Amino acid sequence: MRIFLFCCLLIVCAHHFLQGAENSGVQRESLIAAQRLAPVKTDHPRDTLRSFMQAMDRYVRALDDDAERADDHLAQAVRCLDLSQTNPVGREALGREAAKHLKEVIDRVIIIEYDKVPDDPGGKRWRLRHTEIVIHRVEQGDRAGEHLFSPDTVARASEFYQRVRDLPLLPGTLGGGIRPPWHDRYIPHGLKGEVFGVAYWQWIVMTVLIFVGLVVRHIVKAIAYIVQGFTARTRANWDDQLVAALKGPITHLGTTGVWFASLHALGITGTAYTVISLLIKGAFFINVAYLAYNLAGFLGNQCEQRLRSQHPELNPGILALITQTLKILALIFCLLLGAENMGFNVAGLIAGLGIGGLAVALAAKDTLANLLGSVMIMIDRPFRMGDYIVARGVEGTVEKIGFRSTRIRTLANSLVSIPNAELALANIDNLGMREYRRIRETYNLVFGTPTDRIIAFCS
Repeated sequence: MRIFLFCCLLIVCAHHFLQGAENSGVQRESLIAAQRLAPVKTDHPRDTLRSFMQAMDRYVRALDDDAERADDHLAQAVRCLDLSQTNPVGREALGREAAKHLKEVIDRVIIIEYDKVPDDPGGKRWRLRHTEIVIHRVEQGDRAGEHLFSPDTVARASEFYQRVRDLPLLPGTLGGGIRPPWHDRYIPHGLKGEVFGVAYWQWIVMTVLIFVGLVVRHIVKAIAYIVQGFTARTRANWDDQLVAALKGPITHLGTTGVWFASLHALGITGTAYTVISLLIKGAFFINVAYLAYNLAGFLGNQCEQRLRSQHPELNPGILALITQTLKILALIFCLLLGAENMGFNVAGLIAGLGIGGLAVALAAKDTLANLLGSVMIMIDRPFRMGDYIVARGVEGTVEKIGFRSTRIRTLANSLVSIPNAELALANIDNLGMREYRRIRETYNLVFGTPTDRIIAFCS
């Protein structure tokens, strides 16, 4: 009996132990998940410096094991930098490089003692001892009240690193993960001189890439001509129109795509990177917009042809307007997408366009009302060209449905134009859609006409 009770006690204890271990495991996983979403603390200089140093240490440790997690840690470190005064083009890449350089500099010149860093949220400015590295309080913008590394510190991070790069890392530090680029090992020293901030070898490689891009352009164009030859043998016309719409933009995308893909491999930094990046990215997204514009035109033309075949009475001008609207919307969307990728404030631009569009709409409200009226007439189709209607006191045959007005030919052979905004709200009597016609006749009968004659006439 004692042995049985002892075994039951062991089973109960093991169950509680396993349940506790399972609960602790769940709590540990929840804690890890919550840490991944934890905000970067920048309430005062001590928090900012600690957040930056810890994020960069995690970045360096994760470089060889998990590149995706390493990028996340580096992005957290960049959150500690004030990038408000940097150029929007290449801002993300500049912040990453500045974070690496700052970490390399700090780990070469000082061991951080966090208890000596001020923790006053109201402090305006703090400078790391014996350096020009400054953490300041942001006074305006989305991050007002936070303490971040100052814009001057961010701009001069590369300069600071060049001054101390020959110094060893202090004991217990990891640095910023900067590794010698491939061109430091393979490019001769004589080709490392600079012109306008770009090394000689980089100028040579860019010249070669320009040539390669032009070669790729001709290759893509030759492939497009081959495909166009195959589509010309088919009976359908839509494939010929599709190839014609894609041939031009894809040819240019082949060129700019080569330059865009090789931009980071060149290792260009500073102002030269900003200018070259702006030119290449701008050309790339302009070609993307060109492609979207042609595709929208192709789709609009296909829809227009189908509508014309099914509804020949529709106004060709309105169908063309729909196609042009699709093309303009596609163009605007791609250009805004390109501006967003190049770092510009698209939200402010859209807000400005909204205000400008509102002003234009108010100034041209009558024109827009007539245009919308024509669209409603086209969709609802209360009448068609050639119908005999009565509307707004005007009776006659519809000759033309335009963007602004509808023209009616009256019985007096005059031409009356009625604004579409009024016509869309009017009661329209479409006499041309009658299934039967009622004829009323009046006959004068001589008094005393025999009844049998009247009955015979009615019969």
